[in-house]
Amino acid sequence: MSARGRVILLEKFYEGELEPSIKLDDRIFSCILCGACNRLCPLGINVTDAIYEGRKNLKEFNKKRKLLNFSVRLGLKKAQKTFKALKFLESINEMLPVFSIRPFKAIKEMDISFPSSALRDDMSIFKAAKSKGRIAVFTGCSINFIYPGIGRSLIDSLNAMNYDVILPKGEVCCGAPLMGLGLKDDAVEMAEKNMTVFKRLNVEAVIGTCPTCVHFIKNEYRNLVGDGIANAMEISQFFSKFQPLAFSPQPSALKIIYHDPCHSIYSLNVSAEPRQILKSMGFNLIDSERGCCGFGGTFRLLYQELSEGILEKRIEDYKKADMIVTSCPNCILQLRSKIKDRPVKHIAEIINEFTRHKSYN
Repeated sequence: MSARGRVILLEKFYEGELEPSIKLDDRIFSCILCGACNRLCPLGINVTDAIYEGRKNLKEFNKKRKLLNFSVRLGLKKAQKTFKALKFLESINEMLPVFSIRPFKAIKEMDISFPSSALRDDMSIFKAAKSKGRIAVFTGCSINFIYPGIGRSLIDSLNAMNYDVILPKGEVCCGAPLMGLGLKDDAVEMAEKNMTVFKRLNVEAVIGTCPTCVHFIKNEYRNLVGDGIANAMEISQFFSKFQPLAFSPQPSALKIIYHDPCHSIYSLNVSAEPRQILKSMGFNLIDSERGCCGFGGTFRLLYQELSEGILEKRIEDYKKADMIVTSCPNCILQLRSKIKDRPVKHIAEIINEFTRHKSYN
């Protein structure tokens, strides 16, 4: 179950010493793909790339996962229709309790409620009063279909800072969930579509509302299609590099913990920036042990007990906080599924609360 163990199993599999089996399949698909091991490997092996390749070669072995593969593939390729269908099923759930059966049951177990409209249902260009530049936003599926308010918070903040904001038509899923299931060809298809859409834009930056999306469109696309979106960045990267936030707030008595998304730390090297932003706003930022929330995309569906076990450790570590802030909508989804007594917020929401009444010239 260790990174080294998984790599050795894959080596033996490729050399023909191991045949596909339930145990081998379980070892390769139970990796959460956080990327932590890539930094630690003394031989410089990219373990997550090895896992992706292994899953591609094993994807047809487990017959029970075929339905999940089909559902994820179809759902992401027809995302807008899927959203509308789920919204409809949610509206009739009292009459026809669809969400009490698998796979829909997982949606209610995570306390997901669908908004009336997706973020990209709205206008695609948001003009600033005194434009000084253009920013594109890669919304990602979770923000677009589950938390559009977080996306609007980012747009409002950028407009307040005199940036025009573009939500380009044609954006599709970054491809991370597909790669996680071994569906590499489908992930390549998504990458090619997004590269076509975002490469033609003349913008200062492409800001992602999810670190996993940013990592994929910036880094993983180089492996998939030979090129990535070089000016893609996580929210706090942008506000640290392009638009430093200057505040003179009253110190807050609230004890805040910043939860580091795995791909922020291990793939984007972002950790200090969000903390600096929160401290500049006067928040009482307290330390906590850093670690994964246990979501891991399809890991949450395939290994629910493991996922919740990891989550429980985070909840225990975060008991001393009055509020938890992060930059990943999927971490928010996971944390909010169990934390009901305190707010769990996206850093875009926090930034927007402070920029709403501030004048930027």
